[in-house]
Amino acid sequence: MSTAARARGAAEWWMLAMVVAAAAAGPREASAQWIVGLQGGLPAYTVAGDAPEGAAYTRGIRLMVAGVLGYQFSSSFALRVEPGLIQRGTGVQYEVDGVEEPVDSLTLNLDYVSVPIVAEVFTPGGRGFATLGLDVGFLSSATLATTNGAEEADVKDLLESTDLALLFGVGGLVRRSQPEVALQLRYSQSLGRVFDGTVGGVASSIPQGLRFSGLQLTAGVSWRLGGDR
Repeated sequence: MSTAARARGAAEWWMLAMVVAAAAAGPREASAQWIVGLQGGLPAYTVAGDAPEGAAYTRGIRLMVAGVLGYQFSSSFALRVEPGLIQRGTGVQYEVDGVEEPVDSLTLNLDYVSVPIVAEVFTPGGRGFATLGLDVGFLSSATLATTNGAEEADVKDLLESTDLALLFGVGGLVRRSQPEVALQLRYSQSLGRVFDGTVGGVASSIPQGLRFSGLQLTAGVSWRLGGDR
C-alpha cells in the first residue's frame, strides 16, 4: 500500500470516528460553547528510517506554540482547530573507533506550520479528557548541522513540503473556572515519509524513509464563550 493510500485511509477512519463521537455526544444545545485559547509545549520527537551505517538517532526536545479555536457540542464532546508553529528535530550519533559510546555529530532541525484538527471526549464531570486528531504540517525550514557548528546545510528542498500525522492523547483540567487551564500528553506519528531519497555530503545522514514520531507535553489556557458550562 502506498504512503498516500495509507494517509487517505487514516483520514477516512478519523472522519468516521468523529461522526461516531458526535453522535454519541448527542444534541445538548444548553452546553454548546465556542472555545478560544492558547497553548504551548515541549515536543520530543525521534525518527524512523534506514540509518546510515554506524549511525543512530536520538530524541530531540523542541518547542511549540499554537492558538485554539473550537466548539463544544455537548458536555462530553468538542472539536478544535489548533494552528501554530512546531519544531521537530533529532540528533545523529556515529560510532567512532576507540570511543566506547556513540559521539553526537549532527543535528536535524525542522520547523513546521502545524494545523491539528482534534476531537476531545470528556469524562463524566468534565475534568479529564482524551483526544484524537490529524495534524497537517507545512514545512517552513529545515537544516542539518554539525554539533560544533562548523558546517550547516539547508535541506528543506530535499524533504516533503507537507506531513500528515495521527495524534492521540490524554489530559485534564487543573483549573475549571475562567480561564480554564489544561495539561495534556499527546503521541504523534507521521503517516507518510518526510524524506525518501539519496543525497551526498552532510545531507547523506538523513535516513531514507524518514518519518517522525514522539510525545508532546502541552499546557493550555482557554475561554468558553456562550452557553452553560
